[in-house]
Amino acid sequence: MNNSEIKRKRSAYHAAFKLKVVEYAEANSNCTVAREFCINEKQVRDWRKNKTTLKDMPRSKKKCPMRCASFPELEKDLHNWVVECRQNGYIGTRNGIGLCALQMSKDDKYKSVKPSMFVASVGWCTRFMNCHGLLASSVNKDSAKTAERSGRKKSNLSKGLL
Repeated sequence: MNNSEIKRKRSAYHAAFKLKVVEYAEANSNCTVAREFCINEKQVRDWRKNKTTLKDMPRSKKKCPMRCASFPELEKDLHNWVVECRQNGYIGTRNGIGLCALQMSKDDKYKSVKPSMFVASVGWCTRFMNCHGLLASSVNKDSAKTAERSGRKKSNLSKGLL
């Protein structure tokens, strides 16, 4: 078995460790630091670039904050719409949120959003909901039962809630 066939196990490092490596790298070369800490030299370069972000992160956190929204204005207005629907007693489903996002993207207000570029996929809806804290117990398998008990209505975009 030669070196190209050996696979390395992936590791996640805490921000405190990364900052320690960056400080050591500023005093020494990246290559020396990589050998010393048994990490890849590319990681050292990346961590040095992101030093300010690493300083702002909690020391025990391993991952950088999520990237910014691709369509910030659309997502802001969509979030307001979902919150308003929930306040009025409607449960917003992933499909409903996706349909509303597609309809909003066609509006003149979002000219920077090309309709052909924005698809509101299931993955996009999930990330949107996670990012804005919209995943709640009302979006699970028992949502129909929960809705009946609490008197809430399931949102249906085809009936013109927009």
